[in-house]
Amino acid sequence: MVEPIADIEDLRRHLQWAVEVEHCTIPPYECAVWSVVDPDSAAATSIKYVVREEMLHAALAANILTAVGGRPRFTGDAVPRYPEPMRHHDPTHPLMLHLAPASVELVRDVFLRIEQPDEPGAPPEADSYETLAQFYEAILLALARLGDEVFTGDRGLQVTKGYAGHGGGALFPITDLDSALLAIEQIVEQGEGTHTSAVTPVGFDTATRLAHLTLEPFGFEGAPEPAHYWRFLDIVEGRTPLGDVHPMRVDPRSADLPEGDLRDLARLFDACYSLQMEVMERVWGTGDASPLIDTAMVPLMNHAEKPIGRALLLEPWPDGSGDVAGPPFAWNPMPLDDMRMLAQRLDTTFDLGPTVETLEQVAAVLPDTP
Repeated sequence: MVEPIADIEDLRRHLQWAVEVEHCTIPPYECAVWSVVDPDSAAATSIKYVVREEMLHAALAANILTAVGGRPRFTGDAVPRYPEPMRHHDPTHPLMLHLAPASVELVRDVFLRIEQPDEPGAPPEADSYETLAQFYEAILLALARLGDEVFTGDRGLQVTKGYAGHGGGALFPITDLDSALLAIEQIVEQGEGTHTSAVTPVGFDTATRLAHLTLEPFGFEGAPEPAHYWRFLDIVEGRTPLGDVHPMRVDPRSADLPEGDLRDLARLFDACYSLQMEVMERVWGTGDASPLIDTAMVPLMNHAEKPIGRALLLEPWPDGSGDVAGPPFAWNPMPLDDMRMLAQRLDTTFDLGPTVETLEQVAAVLPDTP
């Protein structure tokens, strides 16, 4: 039996796990959506909204950790290394995460398990959890037991910018027990769609204590929105057909490619992804006052990683297998000056969109990056 969360240090440790758990779902979902040939199809759009909401969940978990005096980590060993098991999941039923092209089998066997609803009355599980709802239930109980006095973090370090929506929910500051529980509710409801646990924190009256808080409807611009589990079930049961998919190499690694431009392109992707993680750590060390949110964090994601990832999916893997390359999502930092020069050179061979301009913009605001 896994022991419940014991004290504030244990709570911070579990909240860091929550950041990592949410993070580790994003690259597999991202690879799936980029692999769909028609980026405007119903399937690609549905998975894209899930990706954006997982980014929101990681940010909310980071805000809760910051609120209780912790410092979120996004770099080094906090970065997933695919293939790897879902972090802190039940080891007796391994849930392996891969970077793979979208398929009904992938959605059925992996994505649905990630978002699996808990059973009514399922116990909280602080580690080796069966469902994410049970993991968050253990965090919720610890927060309720420890009370408002653990919210000692600098409120100026809360991050509420950078989430563009177009999925659902809201990124808001966590300052007390009420707002922390509301954030967990949003994470769980967006994922599985039903919070079936009967556990309620002692003395917590949702009818009155949350009255001062408002939360945007989960759907984009207030439209009804199915939770992630039900979005994925629609794909599995054929209501949302995937359509044509690029035959991406499963778990592509730059080291597996021969020396040359394609390997350099994969390395450039990893460098941009790694730099984004470094920027996120800086952002959560500064809060909404950080200029890096708009000048580096969001641009690296949308205007460097995305076009490089899509360029990789158009390139054959050079072994005659019929596979194409794909984004490795590996922790592999590179000096920013080297990234800029590499992007300038590769831009003459591949369509990298605004990557070169984006890295120039980032260099202007990160002059101290090695």
